[in-house]
Amino acid sequence: SICTYATMMFPYRARIPQFARRSRFPVGFSSRVKFWPRSVKYATAADNDNGHPVIDCLVLINSKDECTKEKSIVLGQMLDALQNRGYFYAKGVQSMPATYIKKAYRFLHEVHSLPLDVKMKYVKPYGTYSGLDAGEKYAEYDYEQGTRSSVRSWDYSRTRSSEGKGTNFPGSDLLSAPFQPFLDDMYDRQNVLGTALMVAFAEMLSLPPDTFNKYYTSGDLGTIRLLYYPGAETSTEEVVDSGISAHTDFEAFTLMHQDAPGLRFMSPDSGAWIDAPVREGEFVVILGDVMERFTNGVLKATVSVEPSRLFAIILTF
Repeated sequence: SICTYATMMFPYRARIPQFARRSRFPVGFSSRVKFWPRSVKYATAADNDNGHPVIDCLVLINSKDECTKEKSIVLGQMLDALQNRGYFYAKGVQSMPATYIKKAYRFLHEVHSLPLDVKMKYVKPYGTYSGLDAGEKYAEYDYEQGTRSSVRSWDYSRTRSSEGKGTNFPGSDLLSAPFQPFLDDMYDRQNVLGTALMVAFAEMLSLPPDTFNKYYTSGDLGTIRLLYYPGAETSTEEVVDSGISAHTDFEAFTLMHQDAPGLRFMSPDSGAWIDAPVREGEFVVILGDVMERFTNGVLKATVSVEPSRLFAIILTF
């Protein structure tokens, strides 16, 4: 899977579980957003996949600061999707078409196929690799008691690199494409959508367009994670290998793509798990804790679980 997180506002990057998220943030964010009644309904997002909301983000990317009728409709669809589902699929992102996503997965498979002794040369904090296969010290957090996170990840942030951390990457002697230039290109591609969404989140709440975006003007918007969930390799009767157990992302929002079914969201109304389909050319947009805090709870962070045996690309903001 591919994921991106916007983390410029906070020095920590770890995800936190739902039960802990409310106590981890400083108070005093925007108080201008009012709690809108849940009974208020707006245009329903396009239903292109069995009820999963799909938003045409090309309208948002191309509109810039213009307030057109078409854009107003899309903003209403976004608000409906995020208040009632907590996520939506983003279509029309020309900077990350299906052909590019396939190319990104080829790179992801290649870098995760490196031998463990090679990966150990690039572990955090001065490298970019983490995973249970490198030892407990380098494993993802276990977000629920009785679970073990088996996910393996290559992370990249240009901001961390400027701080002297995360600067040790595999080179062209190990990969068909050098690690840093490939992910720099991905950064530029995902920032097109990330910037447009930051503006759109404000506009759909009738706030000034730069309400959220102004906090992300220094450096890049987020962090890229190239993830591999290897499957239940270490499960016992006491500990279940979970990939990544139920959690909310601490960032403002996450863009995620998976190459196989596995990602699930918790319904904000019923608490039931919703299976997220694989959509070839579309990233799913997932709300995080920072956006919940930004909006005083008008938008809620989405609880998700990422089981084993899939690859994913994550871009976090």
